[in-house]
Amino acid sequence: MDKEHLEKVKELIQAEKANDARELFNQIKETESIEYFLIKGKLEQKFQNWGDAQNAFLRVLEIEPQNKEAQSRLQIIKGILNFWNPEMFNP
Repeated sequence: MDKEHLEKVKELIQAEKANDARELFNQIKETESIEYFLIKGKLEQKFQNWGDAQNAFLRVLEIEPQNKEAQSRLQIIKGILNFWNPEMFNP
């Protein structure tokens, strides 16, 4: 049942229905699976909850250290968090 829900959450995220995805995801019992944490990370990314997204992708890497998607998404988040625009400091 939870696997079906995870698939539905993934579909909702892809359809840009993040609020519906979050509502359904919150009904799913946490599991120690790569799929669960990848979807959690993607969902947190949609809401710009960078810390929670990072934690979810790091959890994926604890389970599967070579997971390319988690590595890639962590790099994207690092880029966002490390972005520095010097124009912001010029009055």
